[in-house]
Amino acid sequence: MRKFLVRVNGEEFEVEVDEISSSEGGGAFRVRDIKRASTTGKKTAAPLQVTTTLRAPMPGRVLSLSAEKGDRVEAGQVVLMLEAMKMENEIQAENAGVVTQVHVEENDVVDTGDPLLEIEEHRK
Repeated sequence: MRKFLVRVNGEEFEVEVDEISSSEGGGAFRVRDIKRASTTGKKTAAPLQVTTTLRAPMPGRVLSLSAEKGDRVEAGQVVLMLEAMKMENEIQAENAGVVTQVHVEENDVVDTGDPLLEIEEHRK
C-alpha cells in the first residue's frame, strides 16, 4: 500500500493505493481509500467522484458487452467478454458505480492496457 496527498481544484485528498501488477516501465494500481485531508474551518464539499478506467488485461477481441453508458454496475459484475487465445475471459467491474464511457465495441481488437470502459463512483 502507498499513500499520496493529492490536490484537486484547491482541495487536498489523502489517497491510498495498492499495486496490483508491476512490470518494467510501470505498474497498475487500485485505489483503496480516498479521504479529504484535514479541513479545519472549511465547509464540507459534495461527495467525491472517482472514475476507474477498466483496461484490457491481455490482447484479444471483444466478444460482447454486458454494460453500456449509463448502466449501474456492481463490483465483480461481468461487463465484457474478451476472447484471447481461443478462450473466453470474463472482464469484471472492479468497483460499483455508473458506466460513463465505453471505449470499445463488439469485435474490436484490443491490446494489453487499452481502455475498455470507465466507471464513476461517488464517495463521501
